[in-house]
Amino acid sequence: MHDLIIIGGGPSAMSAGIYAARKKIKTLLICKELGGQLNEAGQVENYLGFESILGAELAQKFVSHLKKFDLEIKEKQEIKKIERLADSGFKILNGHNDKEQSRAIIITSGKCSRKLGVPGEEKFIGRGISFCAVCDAPLFKDKEVAVVGGGNAAVQSALEMAKYASKVYLLSLYSKLMADKFEQEKIKAASNIEVVFDVQVKEIQGDRFVSGLIYQDTPNLSLGGGRKEKKKLSVQGVHIEIGSIPSSNFIKDVVELNEKGEIKIDYQNRTSQPGIFAAGDVTNVSHKQIVIAAGEGAKAALNACEYLKDAPQM
Repeated sequence: MHDLIIIGGGPSAMSAGIYAARKKIKTLLICKELGGQLNEAGQVENYLGFESILGAELAQKFVSHLKKFDLEIKEKQEIKKIERLADSGFKILNGHNDKEQSRAIIITSGKCSRKLGVPGEEKFIGRGISFCAVCDAPLFKDKEVAVVGGGNAAVQSALEMAKYASKVYLLSLYSKLMADKFEQEKIKAASNIEVVFDVQVKEIQGDRFVSGLIYQDTPNLSLGGGRKEKKKLSVQGVHIEIGSIPSSNFIKDVVELNEKGEIKIDYQNRTSQPGIFAAGDVTNVSHKQIVIAAGEGAKAALNACEYLKDAPQM
């Protein structure tokens, strides 16, 4: 029996783990992979103390820090279900039907990549379709690639792909990029990136691997107008960066979620279920940033420790 189980491996989870361990709380951290989505991030330029650092490198610094403390860590785990016990506390079931119990839980399961939902997408995942530019960009050396999206993550992915690809098409659904101006300036300076506005991807084509992409020309989409002409790009890779969805399906019947599937928390990181706290990108906290996630993880751990002072022993 643990006092606290932390579910997740990103900045929120590791921050919570450090704070809980320093409080001498018997803690278990369960995750698929330490570092979480930070392992896939490109150059990070807005985390205090590091003017510029690769996401994977920053993640390793977090992991090294975490492992200096006395807590149990189980990787390569996927949580399937959480149940409230009859007396008090919780039972957690993973994909191997292993069970863990604890008096309190912090959920920091983050988000997963949103998919396009178009023909060919599922078929070519791992065969030309990418969701991690940092991981996969070298695979597209001297090839032509389409990056789908228009926010900061899409722009950063296009820049990463452009280091290797001969040509990168950045496909935006809208008539302008939603990325920060600082990031847009980098796109303008890149000689092998072409931005295509007002387009919607309709299909990804190929035989064994991606060989093309069909998109629909939809100017003034937000106003419901414009022509709807279909065009084809002959590309050998498609990187999808259209946002993410909360990894909250395993907890949807236990705590209250909002319309986006995010876990609703209060100012003390408490969910609608007493004893379950949440932090980071899986929650309804505004702005999904590394520094915010780390701070929210610390808050959640401190509040969970306060809860445990009065929670029944098991």
